Amino acid sequence: MHEAQSAVPIARKPRLRWDREVLLKVIYAATLVLVVLLVMTPLAALIYGSFRSSAPGVEGDWTIANYANLASANLLSTIWLTLLVGVLSAVFCVVIGTAMALIIHRTDFAYKNIITALIGLAFYFPAFILAMAWIILGSPGGLINFLFRDVLGITDGVKIYSVAGIVFVTILHQVPFVYLLMRGPIISMDGVFEEAARAAGARSHHVLFRITLPLLSYSLLSSLILTFVLAIEQFAIPAMLGLPGHITLLPTQIYLLVRFPPTDYGLAAAVGLTLAALTSLAILAQRRVTRAGRMATVTGKAGHLRTLPLGRWRWAANTFCFGFVFLSLILPSLILIYMSVIKWYVSNPFLAQYTLRNYEFIWNSADAHKSIWNTLIVSGVGGIFGVALAFLTSYFTVRLKPPSYRLLDFTASLPFGVPGMVMALGFLWAYAYLPLPFYGTLALIIVAFITRYLPYATEAIGGQLVQIDKSLEEAAWVGGATKLGGLRRILLPLSLPSIQGAYFLLFMAFFREMSSVVLLFTSNSKVISISIWGFFEGADWGLASSFSVLTTLIIFGVIWLIVWLMPAARRV
Repeated sequence: MHEAQSAVPIARKPRLRWDREVLLKVIYAATLVLVVLLVMTPLAALIYGSFRSSAPGVEGDWTIANYANLASANLLSTIWLTLLVGVLSAVFCVVIGTAMALIIHRTDFAYKNIITALIGLAFYFPAFILAMAWIILGSPGGLINFLFRDVLGITDGVKIYSVAGIVFVTILHQVPFVYLLMRGPIISMDGVFEEAARAAGARSHHVLFRITLPLLSYSLLSSLILTFVLAIEQFAIPAMLGLPGHITLLPTQIYLLVRFPPTDYGLAAAVGLTLAALTSLAILAQRRVTRAGRMATVTGKAGHLRTLPLGRWRWAANTFCFGFVFLSLILPSLILIYMSVIKWYVSNPFLAQYTLRNYEFIWNSADAHKSIWNTLIVSGVGGIFGVALAFLTSYFTVRLKPPSYRLLDFTASLPFGVPGMVMALGFLWAYAYLPLPFYGTLALIIVAFITRYLPYATEAIGGQLVQIDKSLEEAAWVGGATKLGGLRRILLPLSLPSIQGAYFLLFMAFFREMSSVVLLFTSNSKVISISIWGFFEGADWGLASSFSVLTTLIIFGVIWLIVWLMPAARRV
């Protein structure tokens, strides 16, 4: 009888293990279905819409005229101009960003920590706020042209509403991204190659161009392609600087086709797929470069990286680094503060009448409060769901690898090549037909943001899961733990730093995102970026500037809070 009683718990253990294995399979199936629905629904709807002659939800005919219209002179010109802006922006960004990384981390530059911190803040400075600040500075009646015209007597001043203006502001916005990409490879490079060249009598500039830069060639090419993608999918900068100057790029062309009559949703879908094809090809090229062309720059031998003396070039290095920070962060912040505290725009700050009425208006505005709360909800709640889905996706594609895991991996990576504006247009088409009360809600915006940035969070978390030795899980399994138990007790605690970093990444991306929401919002689902865009479209510069100042303060405050609560977020 005693033996029969003692056998009871032993008989239940396999059943419990079986139940948990089934639960894990159910979680995998749910993850796969959810990711496929999130990603493929807007893409399929966009493809469907590109062959329709009517707007979403309206009866129409099947047609290929939308693709035939891509060959029109206007659209071909727009495509070539988009590529030109992308190439110019990418080349200048890589040159400037890499030069700054080399100066800061390879020389005896005296202000390494200060410049690194300021570049980090510039990285999180929203594109639409940066563009608006430079409009105030460089417009025909702006401060810079006032100085040129009335002080220096120069009639031909800065023309910010131009292709050069778009490229210039895009460079200011994207250089911090390139710097952060190149910083790691430059710091971790083994110095033995450079020392061998110096021992052979090579001078510093010969070492730079014949040793250092060739060793960084794959990182440079990868950064160039990624920056090109970010430049051609950018909406805020070409919209704010291009539309007043009648300059149209592909993202702004989609916006014009959808928002202003005569609308053409089918042609917008065809243009969106064209833009997605360009970015997807670039992403595919970038991945082939990183996978097929890796060069060992870190070896097991101790190669000390020599700190190069700047000598008589110290002033040039200081001017270069601080000059960029001044143009990309300090000057825009100062001009927005100035614009936010004057009654009406005056180029000469000594003649302006100062007031706090713009801040009082925002303080008392229910719409402004609502947009702030909507942004915090979308960023905070959306970040949690996004990180949870990204962790499960990374676990199944990197660690467990169940049947059809490649489908999950491929589907989750697809949004890498889909610009935010194109994704928003796909959701616009999709939820016009689906019987779901989604359109115009925060839920749809959260879904669009998660879909757009899922690959970024998956890459951030998967990168650490790869580094965790699988023997740790196997030891837990041998000790009686199920796979679900090993996930909860081993992988989840060890991957917590990457989860925190991914949440920080998603929160900040959601907070400043504009292109993915500009076609999906209503008056009840406005976020901060849309409120500022509305002030900009209404030419209310004072309110737009004051809201931008408050937004910047909120962003920097949130950065400090998240970094304080989640130390691992400092790595992002």
